[in-house]
Amino acid sequence: MFIIYINDVVEHVNYGSDLYLYADDAKLLSFIKTMEDSAMLQKDLDSLTQWMETSLLRLNMGKCKAISYSRRPELNMNYSISDVTVENIENIKDLGVTFANKLKFDKHINNEINTAYQMLGIVKRNFIYLTPDSFVLYKAMIRLHLEYAVSVWNPHNQSLIE
Repeated sequence: MFIIYINDVVEHVNYGSDLYLYADDAKLLSFIKTMEDSAMLQKDLDSLTQWMETSLLRLNMGKCKAISYSRRPELNMNYSISDVTVENIENIKDLGVTFANKLKFDKHINNEINTAYQMLGIVKRNFIYLTPDSFVLYKAMIRLHLEYAVSVWNPHNQSLIE
């Protein structure tokens, strides 16, 4: 029912941004090459804010974040929703993958390695007598963390591969 209720939200992005919806999550993306592009993104934010007010919906501003993937910091602008500045962040987790604003995945890889080590500790503590058939435990509890979304973050630096 919620998806049907918000179905027309995409019609309110008119200034060149792309809106991606997943369940109750929305992402507004735009390629910023000039300050005018930043202003257009702000207009799309304002348009979405107006739509939300008309639809009697509220955003959880604590979950609203902005991240810029750029080598040109002068184009990073502060955006606002209902006169509240959206927090600029350096890392964001999306569908289980941590993206850094420099498009490096060091933090994601380190988080997954730590989680894999935690799972390995659980297996070692609780399964004293491991047989070759126990490899299923490794694949189900440990390796999945090391391989999740590898096509996105596949390391190319030798230190990260190790």
